[in-house]
Amino acid sequence: MAKSNRGRSIWKIENRSRGICPVCHATRVKLLYTKTKSDRTQVKVCKKCSNADASRIDAAIDTSTTAYRRKHRRAFDLQFNSGK
Repeated sequence: MAKSNRGRSIWKIENRSRGICPVCHATRVKLLYTKTKSDRTQVKVCKKCSNADASRIDAAIDTSTTAYRRKHRRAFDLQFNSGK
């Protein structure tokens, strides 16, 4: 494969498949790995969480509509920590 074509398919995905990982809440990471929750819904996770156990995957929250910029991160942290 030519070097100019490596990773080209990622460019066609929305946001180049970057976002907030729903398991570890890391920002601006590539969400390339698909995991299935116990209720049969699929979640995209980062490389670090691709080997996470099922309990952590089931506890994942929806972050698809959350902005990951610094000015929005504080509101996200307050929302996430208030639920504990």
